[in-house]
Amino acid sequence: MARPRPASLRTPRGALVLTLVVALALAVVDVLIAVRFQEDAARENGHVSRAEHSVGRMFSVVHTAEESAYAPDPAETPANVVNTARADQVRTLAQEIAADAEAVSLRADATALSAALDTWLADPASSMHPVLIAADALSADLDLKQAAQQEKALAAQNTLFLLHGACLLALLGLLGAVTWTVWRRIVTPLAALEGHLARTTADPTAAATVPQHARWLGGVWGEAEHALLLLKDSTRRATRADEALRTDAATSYGLQRILAVQDRPNPGVTARTAGLAAEGVVAGDFVEVLPLPDGRTALLQGDVSGHGIHAGLLAAQVKSAAVAALRLGRPPTAAAEAAWSVLTHEDERFTTLAVAVLDPAAHRLTWLNAGHEIVLLRRADHTVHALEPTGPVVGSFLPDPERAWHTRTAPFAPGDLLLLATDGLTEARDPDGTMLGRDAVTALLTRAPAEPDAALRSLHRAVEQHGTDWNRDDITLLAAALTRP
Repeated sequence: MARPRPASLRTPRGALVLTLVVALALAVVDVLIAVRFQEDAARENGHVSRAEHSVGRMFSVVHTAEESAYAPDPAETPANVVNTARADQVRTLAQEIAADAEAVSLRADATALSAALDTWLADPASSMHPVLIAADALSADLDLKQAAQQEKALAAQNTLFLLHGACLLALLGLLGAVTWTVWRRIVTPLAALEGHLARTTADPTAAATVPQHARWLGGVWGEAEHALLLLKDSTRRATRADEALRTDAATSYGLQRILAVQDRPNPGVTARTAGLAAEGVVAGDFVEVLPLPDGRTALLQGDVSGHGIHAGLLAAQVKSAAVAALRLGRPPTAAAEAAWSVLTHEDERFTTLAVAVLDPAAHRLTWLNAGHEIVLLRRADHTVHALEPTGPVVGSFLPDPERAWHTRTAPFAPGDLLLLATDGLTEARDPDGTMLGRDAVTALLTRAPAEPDAALRSLHRAVEQHGTDWNRDDITLLAAALTRP
């Protein structure tokens, strides 16, 4: 008995086998790429989400521990000492944050946060600023990780699109080869045989018959049309993704304008703002200069934790709520409470806030500082005083905003200069990675001119000379002074 010959590429069976093998290989590669990307994305997003949630919980515990440290129960804990249970809870959350941060290559940020927490736990009377700076830096880097993951998702989508196109082109090419082979080796001989038989046996008066292979060709053409429709659908999806990216860019530009726009101050006050925008990043910095009906001028500045569209939208809501309270003639504490109302459902976000009200008639400054790092008063004799916090940062971890913040007053005469700045100023890094720092900013302000505009230009030049790492965070500056008579 003769053995069956193996399938050859020159036979219809061999061409069909090759088509199936190639199609199956391309499908397997496609599925493996999609599954691998989804697993990596889900794992990294899970770590990022858990870390952000743990940061929010940590601030809730830290706030409670801070209150108990300043107003302790004598039967439980002496003054300026954190309750042991709460300290253990803070350390546990810090360990959870470190584990998730290390999983997404943010070990340095988590280490800095843990070190700041250990310092504060050892001495609760020390400043909370290092903890806030470390937490904000970690939140910003977590947001950057999410943004990078979105870019990877778009790149993977484009790769899959190209792979789908390659699959379709390969299948169309192989299908054309199979069609040509079948036509040459099966359809054409059968058609010739059918014609020969018809000529031999048919009645001369019989009607001509339609070739049987016409219907088969119609089926092949239908399959080709279906493949083209799939390719067009993939093209439309890629086009929609590109349009979504352009829409995000327009949204980012509009948000930055909303967060930076401000009114003119009342007569007797000069105010100027300046900023350095982080390249390709939407941050949560916002600023406002607001003339009040009684002739005073309110200055407002804040920094919502994190980066991205969500942080920018949240900053716009916080700014609108605080400005609305001030326009109604309410005190700065009401502005902080209005900002808190926006963040009540945001477990993973918080904001710093500084509100300063300048009274040119009484030569008086009233301020509220909710965890804002740079609120500096430079006197006419060039001495610089820090206007320290008058309450905690604003966030949902505060169960009751009433009496959480208070205001303080200080003389403010012509020749004095007030500076508000977000933490991007102190965190500006040189090529070696060294931050500018609060002490350097204080020294720069000591030598700065008395006019707000000239003072901001001086600070701007100094920061640019220090370094050009603006990818981490925006820098927003606000300077104000009373006009000289």
